[in-house]
Amino acid sequence: MEFDFIYRGYERSLVLIPGWGFCPDIFSSLNISYNYILPKRAVYGDISADLHDFLLNRDIAEVSVFGWSMGVCVVLDFCAGFSDMIKTLYAVSWKKAFDNEDILSQLKAIEVNRIAALKQFYRRCFWGQRADYRWFSSTLEETSIRQWAMPELRKGLMYLKGKTCDLSLCSGSQLRIFHGEKDVIAPLDEILKTFPGVPIDVIPNTGHLPFLSSEFERRFCVP
Repeated sequence: MEFDFIYRGYERSLVLIPGWGFCPDIFSSLNISYNYILPKRAVYGDISADLHDFLLNRDIAEVSVFGWSMGVCVVLDFCAGFSDMIKTLYAVSWKKAFDNEDILSQLKAIEVNRIAALKQFYRRCFWGQRADYRWFSSTLEETSIRQWAMPELRKGLMYLKGKTCDLSLCSGSQLRIFHGEKDVIAPLDEILKTFPGVPIDVIPNTGHLPFLSSEFERRFCVP
């Protein structure tokens, strides 16, 4: 896996990892006060070793990491091996574990019709975010579908199958959790029941992509 470093005039850098079925360009409208480090292509498994080498080659000793959906699992893999390099972990639209039956159902759907299954998945992700869905479907959807071939989609689902995203792995780092109020992929009520008392920034009127909301950027800037 190769990465892009996008210098935005800041002293600190943030690694951004997208979720299953989406490409790194889903973060193209995000505006928060970091330089960005982005994978050059879709992510479908553990990229820890490649990310570690990239940071060392650039003499970057410490970064913050931003995992969205499946990306939370990916950044937790990095935390497990290189926790000393992480300052803050942002877990967005996080779920401790995705149901195996749901994963196998999604796998069956993409094997029957990859394009139709991805489009249906995208619509569910944008539940409650009509304007954001119009932006995505008109600018990024077709590119995302082209970049995600069947082998990578399958590997991503198998990576998630049986995977547990244990946030205790980042105990040495600062942790912030963000979640969309109307998320149907990782429902908020499940998170609240599983982890009562855990502070979560709930972004109103958003689904699985709360980071597209201006309210997310406002909350993000408040520690």
